[in-house]
Amino acid sequence: MMTLLPTGPLYLLVLIPVTVAAFGFFLPRRQYQRLLLLTNVVVAYLAVATFIEVRWGADIIELVAQWREGVAIKLVADQYSGPMVLLTGLFFLGTYVFSTRADYMDKVFLFLFMLLQSAIFGMFLSGDIFNIYVLLELGMLTIAILIMYKKEKQAVYDAMLYLMMNFIAMAFFLLGIGYLYRITGVLDLAMLEQRLALLESPRSAIVPYAMILTAVALKSALWPLFGWLPRAHGAPSAPGIVSAILSGIQVKVGVYLLVRLSGVFSPIIDAAPFFAAIGFITSVVGFMLAVAQKDIKLILAYHTVSQVGLIVFGINLGPDVAFWGGMYHVINHALFKGLLFLTAGVIIDQYGTRYYSEIRGVLRRMPIVGLAALAGVLGITGAPFFNGSISKYFIQQGLQGNLGELGLYIINFGTILSFVKYSTILFGAPSPDAKPARDPYIAVVSAAFGLAILAGGIFGGPAVALIYGPEYAAVGAFGLDKMIMFALTLALGVAVYRWIVLRIGDFLTTIREFKFNFNQVTVFLTSFFVVLLAYAYFAV
Repeated sequence: MMTLLPTGPLYLLVLIPVTVAAFGFFLPRRQYQRLLLLTNVVVAYLAVATFIEVRWGADIIELVAQWREGVAIKLVADQYSGPMVLLTGLFFLGTYVFSTRADYMDKVFLFLFMLLQSAIFGMFLSGDIFNIYVLLELGMLTIAILIMYKKEKQAVYDAMLYLMMNFIAMAFFLLGIGYLYRITGVLDLAMLEQRLALLESPRSAIVPYAMILTAVALKSALWPLFGWLPRAHGAPSAPGIVSAILSGIQVKVGVYLLVRLSGVFSPIIDAAPFFAAIGFITSVVGFMLAVAQKDIKLILAYHTVSQVGLIVFGINLGPDVAFWGGMYHVINHALFKGLLFLTAGVIIDQYGTRYYSEIRGVLRRMPIVGLAALAGVLGITGAPFFNGSISKYFIQQGLQGNLGELGLYIINFGTILSFVKYSTILFGAPSPDAKPARDPYIAVVSAAFGLAILAGGIFGGPAVALIYGPEYAAVGAFGLDKMIMFALTLALGVAVYRWIVLRIGDFLTTIREFKFNFNQVTVFLTSFFVVLLAYAYFAV
């Protein structure tokens, strides 16, 4: 039997980052930076220890201050939250090391970075829906400040728009909580599930359900509520580390809450078919908008929309293998999209431009960064032996003999087409006066992320069993038929890019210039609520 690592109370994961950041703030910058590096190492250790305890021991449930259940602040580490805690701890440590020498890593930025880490840990561990609301609000405000951190006009506008859109969503969330409390008298998630199962009239819960899940859908950036995400993740002046954390971790909070809250309401409402359809539409719309972009960060941002749609599509299909494939894609997406955003930030700094047409020869100019970016591209496109191929394979296994399998092929083609375009920055010759960047921190973290993406593919089946428990054979993902299919899809993607995408510039410009404004998102939010409410009414 595996020896479990010593660990501490769960609240340490939430309190340590922000507490150390607050008390150490008045140290000199260099000492403060080293203190927070040590803090991230300690927190990463606690995250690993917590995951091991949950995976090979038992669920951890803590009632803070020993108050009784239903009243105390409750923290829960289980099969769903344990892997997310592990991912958060290691991801924040990696991105912190990656940006060690960055100019923007001053004390205020570092404090906000640690505050966001605490908020995210709290969101994943909280067993109380009101505490989740409070932490979502805290994370939202922190993210807005990080987006506008360089105080450029466009970034400030994007951050304010992000805030306004999310404030409306969180108003829905809070009203839903109040309504739910009036019906059940509790806010604890486990007790909510029990009370909802006992309701004499299940339809009395569909209004709070629709309110809360509408807010979660916006947090997850599902269609048509994703208008905030490209502005936040692709903000022109937002540091690469911010975009990486938002895309790699923060947006997964919405997906996690979708899984967690769907389970809470499962005794009375099953909206899996609804969210599977929304996930598919989100994925298709996301890659179509990505193809239209010239800005490399916006290509990546719209593909976060697309990949989140794929995850939601997978986890709501029904078969367990597709569900765990979707959950594994949560981990995979954090790795390859986090790496792509980190490397994109370095590339933009080196080339002085964000436009893919003005960037060439990254592999020759910055070999390690270029190879890392290539690993990210291979991961997101589902290339054989890379992590994305395994999660997509498991999702496909749940779709065999189903029309949805065709939908998955469409999503895969759109992803490959987008990254055929993105990959043009890697090849060719850089300008002769180019000076390659040399930063050991960037090189080490880039290589580590790239190797993790490769390992997650080669050892994909055991990785799913290691992280979540269920065991599924992934041998079929390495079959000759899969390799041939990927090669043919890649060839088709190259052909479509050269013969169609490059010839419809005016049409793509029209798409690219369209931006969701606040009024439109408000209308979409209300419409989504009404449609979900109607679906829940007839599904109960």
